[in-house]
Amino acid sequence: MTESFADLFLKAMRYEHWLRFYFLEDAEDSDASPMQSSPERELSLESVDAAIAVPADVAARSRREEPDLAEILDAMQGQPISMERSRDVIFHWLGEKAGVLPGSPAFEERMNALAGDADFRRRLDGFHGWVQELANNEIDLQANALPPGAPRDERVPSFQEWNKAFLFWFGLQKPFALNKM
Repeated sequence: MTESFADLFLKAMRYEHWLRFYFLEDAEDSDASPMQSSPERELSLESVDAAIAVPADVAARSRREEPDLAEILDAMQGQPISMERSRDVIFHWLGEKAGVLPGSPAFEERMNALAGDADFRRRLDGFHGWVQELANNEIDLQANALPPGAPRDERVPSFQEWNKAFLFWFGLQKPFALNKM
């Protein structure tokens, strides 16, 4: 079955987030742990010269398990990170997979359609909420609520595990209807 434009976009965006969540490192301090492992450290920095640094064994596993996403990994590995770079890498990958040139009227039409798609917005917003809860150490990858001060899980899951954890958590979320209140 062919993935929809929305599904492809969300898949690429989740993968890029996984790369940043676990492998974003301060390029000026190569001995430090990944920035995401210490939100306090990340927030204390005034300016960041950061890059994606995926260890060779993790990169090899990801290429094996997600060969269709390897192009995103290759384009980001060791490169300075910015919102623009992430967007460009995702759009290039999305354009190749969907057969639509980024920046073309057809690509813009599809992107504009996503903005008005309530299901897409719910999935996108849900993912961002889940990532924030993980970053704040409010939940674990099994969707369990964590008490304040709980030890942070230092394990780095594969993208498949991380994505599966999100999909499980998202399946537990039930949208509510304001009109029924």
